[in-house]
Amino acid sequence: MKFDDNSLYNIKSSLDGKRYPLFDLATWKNGLAFKKIHISETGVPVIKIAELNNGIGGTTAYTQQVFSEDVHINKGDLLFSWSGNPQTSIDIFRFNLEEGWLNQHIFKVTPDEKVIDRNYFYFLMKNLKPHFTQIATNKQTTGLGHVTIADIKRMSVIVPSLPVQKEIVSYIKPIDDKIELNNAINNNLAA
Repeated sequence: MKFDDNSLYNIKSSLDGKRYPLFDLATWKNGLAFKKIHISETGVPVIKIAELNNGIGGTTAYTQQVFSEDVHINKGDLLFSWSGNPQTSIDIFRFNLEEGWLNQHIFKVTPDEKVIDRNYFYFLMKNLKPHFTQIATNKQTTGLGHVTIADIKRMSVIVPSLPVQKEIVSYIKPIDDKIELNNAINNNLAA
């Protein structure tokens, strides 16, 4: 397979492994465009990029309607916000609420765990943030930028064997868990 030569899309790595198109490593499901008729005072939250960045707040919308299971999100699901301010909105998130409905401009990303460890995929996506930011900045209009499925299909990464991925995760995840705990403590102290 021929991969894109552009360094923004052909991601270099010091690891040994097989090169894959980023798109092929997961299933990418975009959220729905919710209309006012779907919104209610109570129910399940509609998760927008604002909720991913700031949590549930006064501007969070809710719905009592039921939609397709592929846009229903649960605690631990991986979400990639692909539209908005390139510096603050384009990122990968672990969903940390019990449930929600996925709004547009966010992909629910389900890694192919026969090829890539779920936690390794999360850290890989975090590592690709500067690439996503630059891609979105290159397409920026009216302050908003986008990383499209076409961009994700152009991107290629080296994926080491599953045992190597798990070893890398065993070093990174405990540090990331401590950072998340520290952030949660800081947010509680600030509230």
